[in-house]
Amino acid sequence: MKKIKTIGLVAPSGNIKNIDEINKKISILENSFKVKKFYNEKAHQNYLSDSDENRIKFFEQAFLDKEVDLIISVRGGYGAIRIVDKINYSLIKNKIYLGSSDATILLMALNKKTNVKCFHSLMISNGFVENLKENIEIIENNSFKLNLKTLKKGKAKGILWGGNLSSLVSTFSQESYLPNKDIILFLEDLNEPIYKIDKMLFEIYRFEKLRKKIKGIIFGDFYLEENEIFPLLKNYCELFNVPAFHCQDITHKINNITIPFGKEIEI
Repeated sequence: MKKIKTIGLVAPSGNIKNIDEINKKISILENSFKVKKFYNEKAHQNYLSDSDENRIKFFEQAFLDKEVDLIISVRGGYGAIRIVDKINYSLIKNKIYLGSSDATILLMALNKKTNVKCFHSLMISNGFVENLKENIEIIENNSFKLNLKTLKKGKAKGILWGGNLSSLVSTFSQESYLPNKDIILFLEDLNEPIYKIDKMLFEIYRFEKLRKKIKGIIFGDFYLEENEIFPLLKNYCELFNVPAFHCQDITHKINNITIPFGKEIEI
């Protein structure tokens, strides 16, 4: 993969809070890269960064800019589900896109509908700049390491696919973003009580077209104590009956590891 020289920043989801803090991080980023902003930081609409129309426009403009190599979401939050079906994917090609949280929805869509290389990773708001060197090396070399704890033994092969649990489940009204290949499903979430995690995991289980593609599962961080979350995860290991693992580094926290979304792996 070519060296990254220009980074485009997008805000397709939530309102950008702490603008001064974000701009300080962008200034650090500018020490190593040319940075272009594809959003209006003053145009927020309540919990959204901008109107649906403007968020779509800026998102497409970032991909159309010939100078931009890598596109990063500034933050997650909420909003991608409102625009994902309206983006003109025929305009989007030959770029790298990086995001997590609410951007899970965009990772799913870009992976299915374009040739964009996607990474589930920290964003500007939650640690990408603080871990800049490590993240850029993973992206440019397309290499990474997962520290896995075995929950259900076995071997599995498939593409890495998943992300934020609640964001992923919100797409189930349509099947257009489901992958064509077998998958290693990875999941994480925050601020969700145990019963809602249970509910959403069961929604995945009962979604037969998706369940049949799942050849292995990697459970990330759910911001709950191990004695609360692990019994539930082990229950779903048996229910799905596939090799399953735990990775604390798939999370909303600053230790969130950058992993290539859609890359075929064996575990």
